[in-house]
Amino acid sequence: MSTVDGVAGTTQTKDQLAQTRLTTDTQSFLRLLTAQLKNQDPMQPVDSTQWVSQLAQFSSVEQAVAANSKIAEVLSELKSSNDRMDLSYIGRQVEVDSGTVGLKDGKLSASYSIPEGAKSVDLYILDGEGRIVASAKGDPLAGTHSFTWDGTTSTGTKAPEGAYTVLVQATDENSKSLTTGLTHSAKVTGIRREDGSTVFVLDDGTTTGRDSIIAAA
Repeated sequence: MSTVDGVAGTTQTKDQLAQTRLTTDTQSFLRLLTAQLKNQDPMQPVDSTQWVSQLAQFSSVEQAVAANSKIAEVLSELKSSNDRMDLSYIGRQVEVDSGTVGLKDGKLSASYSIPEGAKSVDLYILDGEGRIVASAKGDPLAGTHSFTWDGTTSTGTKAPEGAYTVLVQATDENSKSLTTGLTHSAKVTGIRREDGSTVFVLDDGTTTGRDSIIAAA
């Protein structure tokens, strides 16, 4: 399992660097201001409006950096909260809204939903190369139905265990395609980070993202 990291840590590092630079620049400016005030020509004093303007600019920058620091703290806290939430899924049974389902111990199980008006329903099992390895007729009755595949391909051989894609195609009496849904249940065995997002590893050999988990037990 890789170390969970994210944007907040990078933002905080940049903010610390900006704060250090601001402190250094402010001290340099104040030393320069003091030196110029000490050595100014009494007959031609420096315009006080100019000094006030420059001080105001420094003050605005300082406030902006301080605000960024607070935002970085909030992001860091949110990230930590999400990390703790992700870890809490390990060992739990989750229901996933995904067409990718795993064949494990000679069994692939899923649930598909059919809308009103379906006349015909066909189920297709595709391998990792996108090839149809098996097919079956589904139930056109509106509602949710269970589907199980024992790994037997259309040629009578046994498919290897792993991830497969289940396609559900429903059509009405006019052969018009209808929208269907597919979910499956599996246990979370681990998590990892990919491109800044959490990936949940499931015990059926598949993976899923946080947004695809619709229920957990």
